[in-house]
Amino acid sequence: MPQKELARQLGISFQQVQKYESGANRISASKLWQLCGVLDVTPGYFFEGLNSQRSSAGSADKAGAPETDSRSARQVLDLNQAFQKIADTRVRRQIVQLVKSLGRS
Repeated sequence: MPQKELARQLGISFQQVQKYESGANRISASKLWQLCGVLDVTPGYFFEGLNSQRSSAGSADKAGAPETDSRSARQVLDLNQAFQKIADTRVRRQIVQLVKSLGRS
């Protein structure tokens, strides 16, 4: 779904969607709930895999995240931005399945 269409359905500006996507602005719980309705996913969809990241970060310094976490976060943002540009829904589903299978191995 193009960002402009998502923004229209959420009742916000295109720029606000970009800020949410880049992490410049946080998304409220109510807006996240609305987003789930638009995308037809559960809220848990956005948090898949966080438990495994949290347990592996146990050795991290409590004062701040390790450098690898910030690089990973940037990679996730880059991946998400590229993923959003894929128009074919079937291709997007296949990519999700590929990434999940790679994560299991």
